[in-house]
Amino acid sequence: MTLQSVSYRVFGGYAKTAAAYFPDVREELQKANMTYTLEEWLALSGFFTVSTFVVEMVVFSFIFGLFSIQPLMAVFLSLTLSGSIAGGLLFLFYSYPGTQAKAREVNIRKVLPFAVSYLSSIATKDAPPIFFFRTLSQFGEYGEVAKDCRTIVRDVEVFGMPLHSAIKRRANSTPSKEFKELLWGINNIYASGGNINDYVSGKSNELMADYRRRIKKYAQDLSLFVEVYLTLIIVGAMFFIVLSSVMAAITSGAETAVTQSFIVFILLPLLSIGFMMLVKSISPNG
Repeated sequence: MTLQSVSYRVFGGYAKTAAAYFPDVREELQKANMTYTLEEWLALSGFFTVSTFVVEMVVFSFIFGLFSIQPLMAVFLSLTLSGSIAGGLLFLFYSYPGTQAKAREVNIRKVLPFAVSYLSSIATKDAPPIFFFRTLSQFGEYGEVAKDCRTIVRDVEVFGMPLHSAIKRRANSTPSKEFKELLWGINNIYASGGNINDYVSGKSNELMADYRRRIKKYAQDLSLFVEVYLTLIIVGAMFFIVLSSVMAAITSGAETAVTQSFIVFILLPLLSIGFMMLVKSISPNG
């Protein structure tokens, strides 16, 4: 018996009642490509939240008892801390599907121009659309795009779903607007008997142009960030160290060496790491 089945057995009834109040979580679960229904996810979150609350109540009550705190005050503090921790955990369960969906959207946007560019190079007028999705599904470097294509191929070849239904199903659950437009476009052209090759080629040019614009904007932003980093962090730190050294020579302050060591060995590395994380977060290539 798995933890998922235990949580659903205990909280499944409550989860079914509460499911009507969380349509956004249902949508995010689908966009995140998570293998949970909304009721299963709510039951799992309820199980972990209640379990955490009970365990923390016992732990905090024991700790406060060791410090000889009055029983009423110990109970109040235990309730407050346990409720805060359980509430934070419940919020994490609520926000996690949205975070995963956003991560999938970023991954798809990063690789989609190259996936569609490759698709346009192999697209022919006589090739069936399932061939496109089967081909893309074999390239792991296309990340979430390859996973979604594998899902379409599985729905058609394993579950016997019509191709247009499989494409619509994946288009409605993808978090990427660009990929959704691509899937709907392929589906509409396939249904009308149009030339998919022309559509894919045009879409490839459009996505590549957008990618080049993002690269150009990233280069401009990076230039600005480098100037800020050099001016405020490096030059500012050097100016402070020189100034503090002069002041220390005048006042004979022993704490100046400690402050300088903190800036050089702790503050500057932390600021540099934060700067690198910021640059990576805005990069079109992730």
